[in-house]
Amino acid sequence: MNSYLLPHGQAAHLADRLAPRLADALARGILLLQSFGHAMRMPSPGVPEASAQLLRMAESYEATQPSYAADLRAAAGMSERSAFSAD
Repeated sequence: MNSYLLPHGQAAHLADRLAPRLADALARGILLLQSFGHAMRMPSPGVPEASAQLLRMAESYEATQPSYAADLRAAAGMSERSAFSAD
């Protein structure tokens, strides 16, 4: 078994220089893993599902907030049109 001894104080100096970089790399790795986990757990709805959801919301708001319901219907229409132009 080989062992290497650093002169007195150099180990602490080396650790002081490497610790912030290591902590930053670990934090970035954890954030990257979390973002992958969120992407795998919560897939975004496709355009048809999103439009249908907006239209259902519009129906539920029609009686109490008709202008908001109209905005929701317009958003559903815009999302459908953007889906056709993306194809």
